[in-house]
Amino acid sequence: MVRKSMIVAAATLLAPVAAGAHHSFAAFFDDSRMVKIQGEVEAYRFGNPHGSIVLKVQSRSGDTHMWRVETSAPVTLQRRGWSRDTLRVGQKVMIEGWQARNGQRYLRLRQAYDANGKPVVQQAFNTKDD
Repeated sequence: MVRKSMIVAAATLLAPVAAGAHHSFAAFFDDSRMVKIQGEVEAYRFGNPHGSIVLKVQSRSGDTHMWRVETSAPVTLQRRGWSRDTLRVGQKVMIEGWQARNGQRYLRLRQAYDANGKPVVQQAFNTKDD
């Protein structure tokens, strides 16, 4: 019984640490590496725990690469004016965001722009948004 209580106590103490690591911007993204990529929306997911965009990007050499863009949770997206219909597959966009620390083709969304360079929504995200 004592052992079971100790396991429960340890799990209770460690749960906030694990949750904090999952939601830590700094753990995954480099706030000093803001990049912009242009391409075509391959997928747009408006769901929990975070939304996502998959963007097909053509490099200067002509190679095509897929970039994954993490967005905030739907409730935060909605507060900023986003909806399930904000982006559509095939749409040309430019995405501005913070690149992953490990250098992968993975960004945290700051702002999205349409083909004319106009922001998709007016309020950009910051490093504190979830």
